[in-house]
Amino acid sequence: MPIPNRDHLEFICNHMNETFKIPFYLFDSKGELIFESSAGYRPNPLSTSTICDLGQLVKNENPSEYPLIKSTELLENYLVVNLKSGNSFIGSLIGGPSIFTDYSEDMLKRMSHDLGLFTDLDFIVFYYQSLPVIKNNDLTRIGIHVHYMIYHQLLDLDFVIQQNQQKEVQEILIENPDIELSLRRQNAKLHHDHLIEKKLLNAITKGNKEELFKSLRLIDEEFEYGVLSKKSQLRNVKNLAITAITLSTRAAMDGGLYPEIAYSLSDMYIQRLEELQDINEVKKLQAKAMEDFAARVHSSNKEHYSKPISICQNYIFNHVYENITLTSLSEIVELTPNYLSSLFKKEIGIALSEYIQKVKIEEAKNLLMLTSHSLSEICALLNFTDQSYFIKVFKKFTGVTPKHYKDTPIK
Repeated sequence: MPIPNRDHLEFICNHMNETFKIPFYLFDSKGELIFESSAGYRPNPLSTSTICDLGQLVKNENPSEYPLIKSTELLENYLVVNLKSGNSFIGSLIGGPSIFTDYSEDMLKRMSHDLGLFTDLDFIVFYYQSLPVIKNNDLTRIGIHVHYMIYHQLLDLDFVIQQNQQKEVQEILIENPDIELSLRRQNAKLHHDHLIEKKLLNAITKGNKEELFKSLRLIDEEFEYGVLSKKSQLRNVKNLAITAITLSTRAAMDGGLYPEIAYSLSDMYIQRLEELQDINEVKKLQAKAMEDFAARVHSSNKEHYSKPISICQNYIFNHVYENITLTSLSEIVELTPNYLSSLFKKEIGIALSEYIQKVKIEEAKNLLMLTSHSLSEICALLNFTDQSYFIKVFKKFTGVTPKHYKDTPIK
């Protein structure tokens, strides 16, 4: 079926630009811009490229017959619908940029640093806030809509998403995995024994540091680690360490460590690891992280509580900044408030309300020492409606006022 003429394609560009608030461009088969509808678009302050550079997304070699979603290193997303007349490729209709989600200032700052681009952060934030947020599935639906307007052909959403995923994998996967497997066997470059790895992770799950150290020594002495970066040994060691910390995080949670604690520890160690430039320091930090996970599991396993009480403790830890009530907790564990209150006092030794206060005061101690929040701000953050009451509760658990604690912290 022949595609619409130039006027109709320009109408589609204008219509999609007005409807979805993203620019739409029409390129010929050589990647030359022949029409644009980009009302309200501001250029990316991080980019030195021009609109015409979008023509690089135009592919006249085996052009796809379904909409494509392309993402750039600047985290912008573009929709590409190729134009064919019979078997001849004649160009592409491209829509974008948009983003899949809102980006935080910290993330945009890190991206700018990674790309070696130094621009006023306010301009960067303003630009990305001006871009429409369109989820991947919704952008694909827009592509299906454009495809239908051009070809009058219905496409299945799941099919188009699957085709895009397969194409991404093909573009990334340069080497044949089977060839790499063959070369490793020929050169006797085998990875560490899976059973040893299983034993190591099991040591973390059980909180057994002694068994953990034995397994680590055995892997270091008798087996090879994989190669996760061919260009940089430092990057390779960091990637291996990140993998080890990730596996340790899962093992620690299996051992009973609160997920929020486990994930936070993982984030902290990986962030610190990325700052290191010495291979030996990276290895030491990896071992320290795994030891820390095992130690915390060991500590948490000293106290064995029933499932409802463990669920309550985990919920209180994760929602310390919220107003937590006996009623809300009883609904979560599906017990009556009276029974939960009695069970909590029996297993923990203190009333549920007192336990909640205790957890909040522990968090208040951290906020006093590690942040610049004022006393009134901390009081509000932790859902204490009365500052004098907060001070009274703080003194009950610490023996001193918040001001005295901040000036002379009690360990």
